[in-house]
Amino acid sequence: MLTPELVTEIIVLAAMVVPITQAIKKWLKAEGKTALIISAVVSILFALWKTLSIQPYDWGRFIILVIGVFLEANGIYHFGSYAVGKMVRQKGVSA
Repeated sequence: MLTPELVTEIIVLAAMVVPITQAIKKWLKAEGKTALIISAVVSILFALWKTLSIQPYDWGRFIILVIGVFLEANGIYHFGSYAVGKMVRQKGVSA
């Protein structure tokens, strides 16, 4: 379930994952599938860090974080746009 708190976590983690992933890709001169694998590994590590920092561990949330952070960090799905659009619809304001 995507709550505003979870969407915020995804956006914050993705904002940290992007520059780290870019630095690693540049350092390794990675492109294509290798770059996606690097992004996935960094996304997994950050989601794991976030999940292990809160007890009890919620592995379902971990999976959602991994998928969400990976998609957001690679520009495949923008949760920020989703959250803003949802909030606008809830307030009855049309954009």
